Amino acid sequence: MIDTKINNSIIKIVGLLGEYPTKKRKLFQNQLLKNGYKEDAGSAESEKILKDIFYPDFRSLMFIKKAVEKDEELLSRRFRSEELKTLDFVKRDRDKKIIEHYNVDVVKSEIFLFGEQIGLFSLTLKINENNQNFSFISNIINQCRNFDAEININATNENFGPKWHEWISKNYLCGTALRDEKKMIKADEFSGSKFKVFSVFDCEISPLDRRNMLFDLGTSSPINSSIGEGNYAPHPDYFNEIMKNKISIFNNWESLCLFDSFTTIGNGILSNYGSRISWEDSYFRVYLFRLFFKYNLYRYNSDLHDNTVQLRNQFEQFLNQYNLSHISFNFLPNEIFNKIGVALDLDEELNTFQTRINRISTAIQEEKQSRTNALLQFVSVLGGLGSVMPVFDGLSLAKKYLGWSNLLFYTLLVLILLGIGLGLLSFLMPELVKKIKKKIFIKNQL
Repeated sequence: MIDTKINNSIIKIVGLLGEYPTKKRKLFQNQLLKNGYKEDAGSAESEKILKDIFYPDFRSLMFIKKAVEKDEELLSRRFRSEELKTLDFVKRDRDKKIIEHYNVDVVKSEIFLFGEQIGLFSLTLKINENNQNFSFISNIINQCRNFDAEININATNENFGPKWHEWISKNYLCGTALRDEKKMIKADEFSGSKFKVFSVFDCEISPLDRRNMLFDLGTSSPINSSIGEGNYAPHPDYFNEIMKNKISIFNNWESLCLFDSFTTIGNGILSNYGSRISWEDSYFRVYLFRLFFKYNLYRYNSDLHDNTVQLRNQFEQFLNQYNLSHISFNFLPNEIFNKIGVALDLDEELNTFQTRINRISTAIQEEKQSRTNALLQFVSVLGGLGSVMPVFDGLSLAKKYLGWSNLLFYTLLVLILLGIGLGLLSFLMPELVKKIKKKIFIKNQL
C-alpha cells in the first residue's frame, strides 16, 4: 500500500497570525503589498460562478471583496503571493546527524484577515518528486506541519539551520513572529505546536486501502499503522472513533476531517482544472473558515475574565457576523461545512462558552447590584441620622422645662436612637435581623 503512486496532489499548511485591530491591520496590509502580495478581491468571472454556489455572507467573507465599504474595520481581506521559493527540510537521527533531505517548493502564499478578529495564513506546497508515493508524502507532511522542523540553510552535522516557523515569518509574513519562548505572542498560547494540513491526493487505490490511508495521513501516523503494523497501531475502538469524522459522498473519494488536518484521497478528483480549483480554492476555504471560528472560540475563552461584560458584547457581535448555519445553495459544500463543524466540536464548544460567559456576566451584574444596594442602604442610614437632630432638640426643650437630670436625658436619648437604629436595620436588612433573632432564640432555649 505504501508504494501506491500518486498522480496529483494538493498540500497546504494553515497557521495562525493573531488578532489585528484596525490600525495594526492596516499597517500589516501595507507591508504585505510592499512585499509583493496582491489583494485577492475576486474577478468578475469568478464572482459569477461563486454567486451560483455560495450564499452572499460566506461569499463576501471568503472570496469577494464587498462593494460597500462602510464599517471597514469589519471587512475581511485576502492577499496572495505566487512567488516560488524552494527549500529543503532536514531530518536528523538521535545523534543529531543529518539522514534525510526533503525538497519542496512553496508555490503560493495567502493571508486571510477578518476585521479585528484572528488572522490566518496558508502556504501551498509542491513536492519535487517524479514518483510520489504515500510513504514519501507522509514524511513531507510530518515535516511541514511541525513548527520547529529544520530548514537546510547552512545546516551541517555540527550546525543547525533555521526553524520552519522562523523561515515562514521572514519570507512570507513581513517578519511577524509565530512563536515566542517568553510568551509575548498571545496567539501562540492557543495555536499549538503544529500547523494545520489540508491535503488532497489523486491516485488509484482500493476503498479499503483508501480508508486506512486516510487514518495514517490524517493522524500523522506511520504508514500502515492503521492495519496493525508498528508501535503506533491504533486500537479498533480508537480507529472507529476517528473514522466517524469521515466524509463519504461518492464512490471515487473520501475525506477525513480532524482538528489538525483535512485529508482527501480519491481517484480522478484532480484530473481537470475545474475539479482542482474546487478542492484547492472552494473546499479549502470552507475548512479555513471553520478553523477561523474554532480559533476565535479559543481566543474568547482565554480572555473570559478580562472585562467579561464587554467581552460578551464583542462575542455577540462576532456571532452575528460569523456564525453561519449554511453557506451554499449546493449540498456538497454544506455537507463538508457541517461535517467539519462536527469534527471540531464547534456547536458543543459554542454552547458551553455561551453558558459560561452568561453565568459569569450574571454573577458580575449581581455583584454590582449588591454594591449598589449597599450604597443605597448607606445613604438611607445617613438620611436616618439626619432625623436624630429634631429628636435631640425636642429632648433638650423637655429637659429644660421639666428639669430632667443629665442621666435621665441621655438615657432617653440612647433608647430613642437605639429604637430608630433597630427600625432602620429591620427595614434595610430584614434577613440579617431574622438571623440575629434566631440565634438569640436558640441561645435562650439552651
